[in-house]
Amino acid sequence: MAGRCISVTHEALGTVRVMKTCGMMGEVVGRAASICIQKDCLPRDVYESHLDDLIELINLPGKAFRPSVNDKIIIPDDAMELAGPYGAPNGLDPKKFPGVVDDIQAVFKGKWIRGQGLKPYFSFGYQYSSDPESIATFTLEAPKAGQYDTRIAYQPHPNRGKSVSVDVTTGDKTIKMNSTVNMTQKPSFENGFHSVGKITLRKGQKVMVSLHAKGSQGNVHVDAAQLHPVD
Repeated sequence: MAGRCISVTHEALGTVRVMKTCGMMGEVVGRAASICIQKDCLPRDVYESHLDDLIELINLPGKAFRPSVNDKIIIPDDAMELAGPYGAPNGLDPKKFPGVVDDIQAVFKGKWIRGQGLKPYFSFGYQYSSDPESIATFTLEAPKAGQYDTRIAYQPHPNRGKSVSVDVTTGDKTIKMNSTVNMTQKPSFENGFHSVGKITLRKGQKVMVSLHAKGSQGNVHVDAAQLHPVD
């Protein structure tokens, strides 16, 4: 069977033609063979009666193994995390930056375009828009009581907005702030972070950070938001 006739993800179809594709076929066939041994069944029975078992094995990390088909599956500590719906993240890891929320977790209204051309970015990339109806909203939560610097992350470019309106509002509406950001200029901090105002919060208090494309004079760049504790 020609590897090019097999439907797989973009990770298995690369510049090496069909070699990765056939490699993925071998992984699946090997797992199916283990089910045949374990269940004492024919290959056809895997599809007809044990497909859920096969899918479970396929979804294991690549380093998962077991000494025999009847032993417990072992997942090494250094096994890579399973890729999400956007593939494997190739940007900065939000988990390594306390208080950071990636754009994947934000709520978007209007027309937005995904991009990866401007680096660095978090996780899978960023989104941008010049549609006047477009709004991106992050929800942040204070891990403890104290003062925080509210920040957004973007990368500068000549076609980015010169007057991007950013609203910072607490969930109970007791605090409201607004600032204007020139995204053609370099952000204030490393990794694209830029301060949009300091705010004092209670533990667990939520903050909404909204970026508006209306009146921005260019594309609004949305990558991440952060509550950074003020020393």
